[in-house]
Amino acid sequence: MAGPKEIQQIIENAVGEVFDSQLAKLRAKVIEKVLADLEPVLSGRPTGTPTDQLNSAVGSVYDVSSQAEILGALLDGASKFSGRAVLFVVRGGEAKGWRARGFDDDNAVKAVTLDTGKGLLGRAMQDRMPVAAAAAEFDSQFTQDFGNPGDGNALVLPLVVKDKIAAFIYADAGMDSHSKIDASALQLLVRDAGLWLELLTLRKSGGAVASTAAEHSPAEPMIAPPEKVTESSIAAVAAAAPIPEPPPTHPSVPVNIPPEDEEVHKKARRFAKLLVDEIKLYNQAKVNEGRQNRDVFDRLREDIEKSRATYDKRYGHTPAAAGDYFTAEVIRVLADNDRSLMGDAFPQ
Repeated sequence: MAGPKEIQQIIENAVGEVFDSQLAKLRAKVIEKVLADLEPVLSGRPTGTPTDQLNSAVGSVYDVSSQAEILGALLDGASKFSGRAVLFVVRGGEAKGWRARGFDDDNAVKAVTLDTGKGLLGRAMQDRMPVAAAAAEFDSQFTQDFGNPGDGNALVLPLVVKDKIAAFIYADAGMDSHSKIDASALQLLVRDAGLWLELLTLRKSGGAVASTAAEHSPAEPMIAPPEKVTESSIAAVAAAAPIPEPPPTHPSVPVNIPPEDEEVHKKARRFAKLLVDEIKLYNQAKVNEGRQNRDVFDRLREDIEKSRATYDKRYGHTPAAAGDYFTAEVIRVLADNDRSLMGDAFPQ
């Protein structure tokens, strides 16, 4: 009769085969979702445009399956839409330089260690969203060592895996004052890289069996040193203590949720965020104008109503309907948590 270790190995092998068989299907679904994201900007565009570059960059991320390769593809892709780009890996309360593109000495960033509680990193860590500001607000020593970008601005994008920040992309326009970064392309690229990493993390975790086995294995560091990203790096970050969620932004969001309904509420909240993030991604100018004129809803009515219909179709008849997460995200993302910016036409 097989012993406990042999039985555990048999179970782990069986679970691994199941995950392997499902990975191709998961990859196909993710690619289908990315193509759907790109459809609004792909239609009517000639070949050879920045959109083609974005499509290629996202495809490169999904063409690889190790975490180090994915991070490398992400950084390579980010360099197509910026003058300079750095990938910082989060370890504890620090962000360590891993690799860079576009600098006089790309390897020099490996010596950079930043506090994730300060500057633009701190804001991105707290909001868990891209943050753009003057490059000097990123880190004064970094600017001194590597030079201030030509236009003086920088963008920091958090790489979120399983609701936790595993890394950051720093991007600027480079030293040419006439160059610009494509913030929308960078945001989409980073988001989809996080999604692909999350799927691979789930595969490599092997479900409950792998978790049980891990309890008897030596403890691994939170994340690998910046010179080398291992297969456990992002998974380890995903297992770290969760970052507190922001407070509810709409009075209809329920406070007390029955335990059996928590999962559907969580999924509904994520789906609402995805839908509204995409509205903002493709309509940034209208969002800015709407905020200034306090008529965001009038300018984005069609997009908002279409996305609401999509949300209601999936979650309108579930327990999550008790919390109007879609409206909450519309106010939070499009109106910066100020309902009055939506305008008088916005449904009460």
